Amino acid sequence: MHRVALLLLLGAVALTAASSPLDSCCSAGDRKIVQKQWSGLFENQDAKFRGATARLLLLRVLKDYPEAKDLFKNVGVDDPTGGPFTAHSLRIFNALDMAINLLDDPESLDEALDHLADQHEARAGVKKDYFRSFGQALNRGMPRILDKYDIMAWKQCAGYILRTVSAKLHA
Repeated sequence: MHRVALLLLLGAVALTAASSPLDSCCSAGDRKIVQKQWSGLFENQDAKFRGATARLLLLRVLKDYPEAKDLFKNVGVDDPTGGPFTAHSLRIFNALDMAINLLDDPESLDEALDHLADQHEARAGVKKDYFRSFGQALNRGMPRILDKYDIMAWKQCAGYILRTVSAKLHA
């Protein structure tokens, strides 16, 4: 009897140790939904659609926080439809793309997000509120371009990504 109890205890400890912080908020089912919806989003779209979507998300943050505009002065923020601003918007969007594609590999995801967190921590003036605004823009915009947008899965998984990247920032 003690052997069975010991084996059960060891199994429970192993399962607990094997889980990632991601598992506590973004379930395996949520991850599959988000990845499937994300991959289908750009299936039949050209690069211009992707660039316009990326710009709209970033411009929403700048509308919510006009002072953040100073962070983007070196990437042509004064001409938001120009090449430099679009390219920068796409770099941000591509980081989100990478994170979503890594959702099924929590160890690699957490390493990538920690790297992004370090990069943002090193930039003076970047605030957690900007990431919250980005997440809100994502949650407002995605239902407009996805037919079967699963708000709960996206809130959990995108929320995890954005909270982790902004974890090292001050208010």
